[in-house]
Amino acid sequence: MSTERVKDFIETLVGNPEKKISLHKQFNSPFQFFSSDDIEMLHAMMYNTKCSGSGGSGWDTVDKGESKFSDRTQAKTCQDCKTKMIFYHEDVCSECGSTNLKYPKDSRWGISSESHLKYFDELAGYRVALLEPETYSSDCRKFRLRSWFIETKNEYLTTYMKYQFDSPKSNHVNFMPLQRDFYRSSPCLHLDAWISLDGNHEIVYYDVENKTPEVVPEKYAKFTTEEIMRKKNFGKNRGITSRN
Repeated sequence: MSTERVKDFIETLVGNPEKKISLHKQFNSPFQFFSSDDIEMLHAMMYNTKCSGSGGSGWDTVDKGESKFSDRTQAKTCQDCKTKMIFYHEDVCSECGSTNLKYPKDSRWGISSESHLKYFDELAGYRVALLEPETYSSDCRKFRLRSWFIETKNEYLTTYMKYQFDSPKSNHVNFMPLQRDFYRSSPCLHLDAWISLDGNHEIVYYDVENKTPEVVPEKYAKFTTEEIMRKKNFGKNRGITSRN
């Protein structure tokens, strides 16, 4: 798939959102110019496949790939009165007028450890996308969109899934972008794009055949996989569990 087609696709998805942003600001309603469904379509186009046609079950794409999306244009919180406002709301609290606002940066990808293990030999891999604002301010209109591919059979990721599944807690893994678990799972960058709401989009990098993982930052490379797992708060082991 050509870089120009990716760029055109992004332009179609983004459109001209300023009127929508204005409306959402008026009612303090969350606004995303990319939805999870949009990212599934983007991945389907990138990997020359189609979406499954199902909104809540089955594979995300017919080639049995799994798409995940993390959007960092999250609601900010007034640190004085705790009022929450959408990302695009002016940087002044709508209730108390304070400028002491906090922008969170903690949106994650949710992965089911049960599904990972159950469909281990079928799952084509994880396509994980992250959208970040250029600046954390209400007038930001430029964003970075990156998408990586993580192999289903990655040793670190699968070990993590086994530990999570065998714990007495939820089998759901909250996978944080750009943190230790992410880097240790050998993500390969397939798309890096800058998106501007004025329509000036730029594809910096695009290669779905790239198999070179991101370099693991030194601070995340200090321990073995087992040492990391033992430090996680999985709770007590629930014993031998059959997955057949």
